[in-house]
Amino acid sequence: VYPNKEESEIRQLSKAFYHHFCDILLEMAVFPFKSEKAAKKRIHLTNPELLETLYAEGKMVMAVCGHYGNWEYYSVMGFFSSYSTLAVYKPLKNPYFDRWVRRNRMRFGSAVTPMEKVYRELFSAQKAGRQMMTLFVADQSPMYHQIQYWTKFLGQDTPLYLGVEKLAKKFDAAVVFFHMTKPRRGRYQLEIKLICKSPAELPGHGITDGHVQHLEKLINDAPQFWLWSHRRWKHSYERFLKEKA
Repeated sequence: VYPNKEESEIRQLSKAFYHHFCDILLEMAVFPFKSEKAAKKRIHLTNPELLETLYAEGKMVMAVCGHYGNWEYYSVMGFFSSYSTLAVYKPLKNPYFDRWVRRNRMRFGSAVTPMEKVYRELFSAQKAGRQMMTLFVADQSPMYHQIQYWTKFLGQDTPLYLGVEKLAKKFDAAVVFFHMTKPRRGRYQLEIKLICKSPAELPGHGITDGHVQHLEKLINDAPQFWLWSHRRWKHSYERFLKEKA
């Protein structure tokens, strides 16, 4: 990914990543905040007014993040806005850890659903007049048979899910990116970046390209806080092209 970095820089980056990864494990072990005050002590949202403006305009929101910083902390976003929150997740193979993750993410009012049920949840919410903010961790690798779109990400040919842009277009939802930084250990700062108020503003795959570019910049600025252990490039673009030819 970083061919111009010296070997010593790569070793330093690797060491910093594992330090941060250990921090995440500790934070997850004690994750269930006892109160809203405790959550806001660890997470500072710099611009809550953006979400409130979108809420006042009656917009649904698709909120995108990556496996960066501590993505589990997004489960407390209900503390920071008027929206009802729905967290999209990929069920884990281990039933114990799956229950544990679901329980933690639902602790402060976020609903949790797998991707294949999101449309039904949002349709029901829209019909009931509830404004939803749906949270996506969008840097996961799709299964090979699900690949529909490739782009350059960190210099690599990378397949991407298109679920965010498809749902945004279906519900005319605003799309935002969660720009999380880690100013010091155990503390995170979050800025909401607006990608579009309406999907019509970004034709083609502009929404997907937009959130990928935001994540790429975030990683390049401080790469040690991204989940490098995640198998992001397990699919071959060359193989894909040959099979589609």
